[in-house]
Amino acid sequence: MNKIALILFTIILFLIGLVGCGNTGTEVKQTDRIELDAQKIVSINLIEKDHPVATISEASSFKRFVQAITTAEYDKGQLDIAPGDYRTTVNMKDGISYEFSFWIGESNSGLLIQSGQMGHYRLSDTSKKDLLDLFQSTLKEDKNSPADSINPQPPNVQVTVGGEQFDAIQGSYCWNEYGKGVCVDVASYDQLVTKQKVHPKAISRDQVELKFSSAPKEIEVMASFPGEERPDEALSVDNNSFQLAAGSGRHLYIIQARWPQGSASYVFEVECSSSVSKSNPFVRQTG
Repeated sequence: MNKIALILFTIILFLIGLVGCGNTGTEVKQTDRIELDAQKIVSINLIEKDHPVATISEASSFKRFVQAITTAEYDKGQLDIAPGDYRTTVNMKDGISYEFSFWIGESNSGLLIQSGQMGHYRLSDTSKKDLLDLFQSTLKEDKNSPADSINPQPPNVQVTVGGEQFDAIQGSYCWNEYGKGVCVDVASYDQLVTKQKVHPKAISRDQVELKFSSAPKEIEVMASFPGEERPDEALSVDNNSFQLAAGSGRHLYIIQARWPQGSASYVFEVECSSSVSKSNPFVRQTG
């Protein structure tokens, strides 16, 4: 009986070992490639060590970047070396950002890591050379641009609501770009919206879509109600979209957005109706 028990115990250990090996293989397979869609990229912020941020904005450059990093080979080992030669923040249309660090200088073999993931990736010689050329040409163009005549400015925001499209009015901001940093305080939001050229009318709880020229990392939206004894209201934002606040009247919407280069505020107003009726001037015709 002892001999039979020993044989059974050995078989069980062997089977457990097979299951463990199988799980390990599955985990590595799930992270052995970087998944990124070039068509969904809005911009790529590029930093070379302590130099100012440069921006990659051409669709052809997005394709070169994605082709290089998505063909890199995964290695589960952790890197313990000096900081990378370059860092990038890839800004997507859905508002999500991905951060990568690269070791592709002449003395480095062509490695990269994705922030928040274990292990690292190894670039082919061809991909390393193409990325290095892309990064260096971008930085060269940025350095040759007339930076001294350009004041750093945060991205624009286009608003769609009530069948209208228009730009939100830029408020206070702090921004660091082109090797320059600036902070600007402006007038009150109530005064700022006097610059708004389009005056949309909508039904309360209608959907609002925001489109940034460069996707922010964080967005907050507050609704304010001038002339009413009603406190400001924080609104839930999902994929750069939110619902108008309840109630009729003049609503101000204040957007607070943040990027790696800084932060900015924006404001716009909407004339809201609280219900749909035949006498309501904001009714949409159907049928």
